Amino acid sequence: FKPLTRRRALSSSPAATPMALRIPREVEPKGKRNGRRLRVPLLVLVSVVAVAVSLDLAAFSRSGKAASAAATTAWVGKNMQPELVVEQSGGLRGMALGVLFALLMMGAVLAWGAIRKARELQRPYQLQDLIVGGIADPEADLTKIITFIQDQVIVPIDERLPGRPFEYDLHSFPFVPMVLVIGNHSSGKSTFINRLLGVSTQETGVAPTDDGFTVLERWQADSTEDGPTVFGCPGNRPFRELQRFGQAFSGHFRRKRKLLADNAIMPFGLQIVDTPGMIDLPLSGSVDGDNLSGHTARGRGYNFVDVVRWWAKRADLILLLFDPDKPGTTGETLEVLTKSLAGLDHKFLVVLNKVDQLDNSMDFARAYGTLGWALSKVIRRKDLPQIYTTYNAGFDARAGTHNKLPLDDFAKRREEVIAEVCRAKERHFDNVVTALEETLRQVSMTAMVLGAIQAKAARRLVLTWLVGAALVAAPLGVLVWLVATGRLALPGSASDVPGVAHRSSTEAHSEDLTFMGMLGVLSAYAGLLLAVTAGCREFLQQSRRLQRTTLDDSFEEVYADYFIHNDGEDHRARWMNVKPKISSILSSIICASSLKPFPSWELVRIDACLTKDVWHLRQLARLLRLDANGEVRPPTRRAPDKDMNRASTMG
Repeated sequence: FKPLTRRRALSSSPAATPMALRIPREVEPKGKRNGRRLRVPLLVLVSVVAVAVSLDLAAFSRSGKAASAAATTAWVGKNMQPELVVEQSGGLRGMALGVLFALLMMGAVLAWGAIRKARELQRPYQLQDLIVGGIADPEADLTKIITFIQDQVIVPIDERLPGRPFEYDLHSFPFVPMVLVIGNHSSGKSTFINRLLGVSTQETGVAPTDDGFTVLERWQADSTEDGPTVFGCPGNRPFRELQRFGQAFSGHFRRKRKLLADNAIMPFGLQIVDTPGMIDLPLSGSVDGDNLSGHTARGRGYNFVDVVRWWAKRADLILLLFDPDKPGTTGETLEVLTKSLAGLDHKFLVVLNKVDQLDNSMDFARAYGTLGWALSKVIRRKDLPQIYTTYNAGFDARAGTHNKLPLDDFAKRREEVIAEVCRAKERHFDNVVTALEETLRQVSMTAMVLGAIQAKAARRLVLTWLVGAALVAAPLGVLVWLVATGRLALPGSASDVPGVAHRSSTEAHSEDLTFMGMLGVLSAYAGLLLAVTAGCREFLQQSRRLQRTTLDDSFEEVYADYFIHNDGEDHRARWMNVKPKISSILSSIICASSLKPFPSWELVRIDACLTKDVWHLRQLARLLRLDANGEVRPPTRRAPDKDMNRASTMG
């Protein structure tokens, strides 16, 4: 009954066996391996138990032959012996029951194995060892694997969560690699983009000049498209997700495709996203007398922080430009750094632009130190990211006058930034795999923490109502006990029973409850019922408010085993991004016990994807990177030629 393993099913020849699941075999979950090893022994054990039970049933039936001999003799003929008939019929019944029991047990085991197999990740692709072998179309395979993991592993969990917090963290294919350029107004974003394109396409100036997002791309002809048109672009399917930000965003969103010179720096197949300059304005205000919050008060009409977050998660490189006159991070810039770019440190480059406007090294040190101090407030690490000090080409007229700064060195740093922009295409698929891996880990963390909170809330709910039911039932039980033992008599109970002597009026008045007394008891009981119900509800509401304030404690309890031998900085950094999602989920529901549970086999699926599929995707991204650089792929391993084998044997 042992089914074929994936290795046997996917590789029928010995030569192909080393190609299939070589490294993933090392990291196969222990429980899965044990289940495969114990399946056949378990069936054998069930069969042995079934035979033993059948023998016991046969013996039990033979022991009752004396009791059934009289009934059997009535319809058995005179030529047959009753003892022999009873013994044979009892043995047959025992064997039949044993066989039936064995079949039922074997069916249960097979059903259990089928359920386990259905819960395993049934991959429609083969995980190959790409270190020694190539693949025909790595991009198609990478797209297929990512789409399968998202649809079969992430989406089922995300659909059970209120609000679907990971809905817009998924990738849609195809989409073109992109570079996101953000920064304060007048930080040189548009000027840098014009220098990269080789044409003046974006307006520049000291005051804010751009009020929306603009996608710029090198093309065979000049064209400009508005937001609704770009949303339906077949070459960038993720753009359709931008519709959720409303008409205010789509009305200020456009795409410009430019025909550039042959010697232009900007390559084909790369998008540059220019963003509105971030302006430091109050976080609250009023428009037409209505109090509005955050993004609406800033006059944008859409959530700027969420929009930047959407672009940042899909960008392959993020350029964060600062102006020496405004190197601080306050207001809108602070929100973008702490919310939009959280967890994306590997993508962005910090650029202190327009340093040619500084007169001497003292001004440069002051601007550089101010920016470093501001970044340290939002990037909680000892090692701050590297700050590229540059200036825009064509604006270095002050170099020949009284500027004492090494502008040649700053020009080299600018070329390094431009080289990183051109290299964004090579990093595209690596960034896609990294984003998928991070999403899987966040989904796993969310499911584990919410599962622990849901189980704790369910136990608290059951315990609370059990205590409430006990408080309500206790007085009623005492009343029933008093009446049953005769210690308490109901009104008219003695006089209405025949054969009971009438007592005196004094005894009746002292022992029997009056109608008003009974009404008072019932009223008190109803009050107790209402008080217990209100107390239970208030306790559950306080517990609900408390569980949102103790999320860190829940996280520490769930990951206590991970923190035994290390401090778990990776988990804690990821928790800072997952915690707001869990807090929003708990705020949107009445009680955490109403959440659907997360079975352990779903978490096992995520672990399998992290240990096997992500490793395979890394190898595919490596092949795509080699193709982008024009390097030679590793040769595909083939079976030795027969003629060469024969020649070597003859030699």
